[in-house]
Amino acid sequence: MSRLYYHDPDEDITTPIMLVLSALIVGGWWGIVHLIDWMTLDIIPWWAEPFTLLPVLFLFVMCMKYGRNPLHWWPAVWGVRIAIPDGIIFHINYDPDRFLKQYGGPNNVFVDHDLVIFRRRQDAVSFCLLQLTL
Repeated sequence: MSRLYYHDPDEDITTPIMLVLSALIVGGWWGIVHLIDWMTLDIIPWWAEPFTLLPVLFLFVMCMKYGRNPLHWWPAVWGVRIAIPDGIIFHINYDPDRFLKQYGGPNNVFVDHDLVIFRRRQDAVSFCLLQLTL
């Protein structure tokens, strides 16, 4: 028996492009760090210079996911996570802006597509009692 296999023609072109772009970014970063290190004390080994990109990538990912304010990055570390079931989304008034305003903004609640993260357990309990019960 032969299996049906779908071949995406765009997949062949995007992989090499992403690899080349990644190599250019890492190589450019490596060159800049190597030049700065060579002009100063030359204390970083050559093989450790590309790893200096990791903190920058971490900051980039956190800014893209949670915003530019580091005070709003708390959902990455702690919080009470409540998954909203698919069957209930249509029965409750699910408006992310309303949740942000009602529970104190991004300092206290983080709303994703089907996930709500509360900083305080008290807010999570009140949300579950008022919104998720039918």
